[in-house]
Amino acid sequence: MRRLSSRLTRSRARRMPGIAAWMLAAGLASFPPARPASALDLPPVTAPREMFRAHREKFLAKLAPGSVAILHAAPLRTMSNDTEYLYRQDSDFYYLTGLEDADAIAVFRPGAADGKRYVLFVRARDARAETYQGPRPGPEGAVSTFGADAAFPIADFQDSIAKSGEVRGSLGGYLAGVDTVYLWDGGDEAWADRFRATLSKLRARDAGPAAVVDAREVLHELRLVKDADELALLRRASEISARAHAVAMAAAAPGKYEFEVQQALDSYCGANGVRRMAYPSIAASGPNSVYLHWDRNDRELADGDVLLNDSGAEYRYYAADVTRTYPVNGRFSPEQRAVYEAVLTAQKAAIARIRPGATHDDIEQASARSQTEGLVRLGLLSGDVDKLVSERAYFKFTRHGISHWVGMDVHDPARYRVGSGSRVLAPGMVLTIEPGIYIPSNMAGVDRKWWNIGVRIEDTLAVTATGSECLSCGAPKEIADVEKAVRKR
Repeated sequence: MRRLSSRLTRSRARRMPGIAAWMLAAGLASFPPARPASALDLPPVTAPREMFRAHREKFLAKLAPGSVAILHAAPLRTMSNDTEYLYRQDSDFYYLTGLEDADAIAVFRPGAADGKRYVLFVRARDARAETYQGPRPGPEGAVSTFGADAAFPIADFQDSIAKSGEVRGSLGGYLAGVDTVYLWDGGDEAWADRFRATLSKLRARDAGPAAVVDAREVLHELRLVKDADELALLRRASEISARAHAVAMAAAAPGKYEFEVQQALDSYCGANGVRRMAYPSIAASGPNSVYLHWDRNDRELADGDVLLNDSGAEYRYYAADVTRTYPVNGRFSPEQRAVYEAVLTAQKAAIARIRPGATHDDIEQASARSQTEGLVRLGLLSGDVDKLVSERAYFKFTRHGISHWVGMDVHDPARYRVGSGSRVLAPGMVLTIEPGIYIPSNMAGVDRKWWNIGVRIEDTLAVTATGSECLSCGAPKEIADVEKAVRKR
């Protein structure tokens, strides 16, 4: 990180006593004033329990006869020594349960003769542990609050899942009569190894299920199409993110640091109920703007820079993904403006293609053609547009695809191709549109006037019955609006 070099800063620091002078000289006193607690602009919303029940019913309906599904929660993870990362439940587990209990296990039994199709194994109540961490639901809460048909302590899982009978090949427990297990370990590889070892022992006795398949193959298809409750959470994540981008624009100015802009945005999100961002926020200025995932955020903003800010909130486990690019001095240079217009035009072309029946490839192709046309207008590419598109010549400057699924993960995991074709869009799917052009310094054959200009414009959109709904377009995007938002400081 570079030291502040302003004479004014040094002279002001000399006139201030002690720690105040040190903070100003170090740049720490240049943070904008903290927003008051009353900065809550949007009232909190929660995910209804009915949403998780509906997800479970859809999942159970997809399971094969003679099967069970077993899902493990995400484990706790150590950040350093005895300090753990803020807990984040596995998305697939949370999609079905709404439960944030570490190490829990969910068992789904579509053909349960006793009617207990949804069984949870959770941490037992523990007075000492709860003194530190707050109350656990325990087995009782797993039933009364989280809708399980039955619930038990985690310690009971092994005996409940498989009980050897007296006759070779016979088996009791939840695996009795089961041909297929749908399994997902939630990222806990040690638990998965122990569970597979148990299955191997059963098979050695001619007992146990014959097949183990990945439960995510079913879940990720279900998660692709969002229901009304999920869309409401995605709207809230996107609205908070859009407002936060406007706050960040007003925080940008020559002499500020990338981390100040990042914190202005992240802090607004936190003040509106966001417990964590959907991904590490990117505040990339000047030469850093050409790096796709720059997240050091440690450079001082210089007059004449653009700042590429890729930041999105996660709200109640649902993500937004939003990028805006703006001039830190409040005015785009002619070259910055020209690149920005080319990217914005490409984004609009891609958004116009979103509708049921269109394919994901249709969106990518619309952006590729528009960006190629823009690069030709700028003189950065030359030749026949059709030929340039077919040769993917634009990729020299664009570098990435322009759309991905969004949901509980910022890059939701459903497939983009089904069979031999591109995925056909349907209402309830949520995706980004994010074209970009990146021109690093010393790029061969490129006039230096274009160097260090990186522009990406990204929004989160939902497919509707007639087209699309932009969830994040509240963030300034037109050139006049962007420049005005930056000059509000």
